Amino acid sequence: MLIRPAQAADIPKMAELRSREWETVEYWQTRIGSYLSGEGSPREALPDRAAFVAAILVAMEGDELVGFIAGHRTRRFGCDGELQWINVAREKRGGGIAGKLVAELGAWFTGQGISRVCVDVAPENMSARKLYTRCGARPLKPHWMVWDDARTMCGGGSGSGGSRVDTVTSS
Repeated sequence: MLIRPAQAADIPKMAELRSREWETVEYWQTRIGSYLSGEGSPREALPDRAAFVAAILVAMEGDELVGFIAGHRTRRFGCDGELQWINVAREKRGGGIAGKLVAELGAWFTGQGISRVCVDVAPENMSARKLYTRCGARPLKPHWMVWDDARTMCGGGSGSGGSRVDTVTSS
């Protein structure tokens, strides 16, 4: 498995993966493309953002996208960063992909000088809450969890060490 920065060409695959849980592919293509290009932003989001994909190399077919994560700088709740989305294909869950994605984003945040990172997660979403807790987050508010130090996101990870990821565009 390879974890790499997302590219504009990945947006349709990211949208397809996200749409398996909620909404349509078209909805997510627009939303993810807008977010990554900086045209659409969550409340209190700042321009710097990153996205990474987890892909499995398939002989003669290129790679199969099995997960992705995205995050950005923010000022929400006194945090410096926010995990926006994470998705792993249902059939690939339980193999550590989500933890590796969280670690990669944590490495990016750390490289950007970002320390405190929050994530919006429904109280009833126990699988996500367990993942974030395993990766070092703690409850902040009923719908929010926080990492007080991005370096601890899934043990600090083996990520890119925070290399600068340029804005991804959907063109």
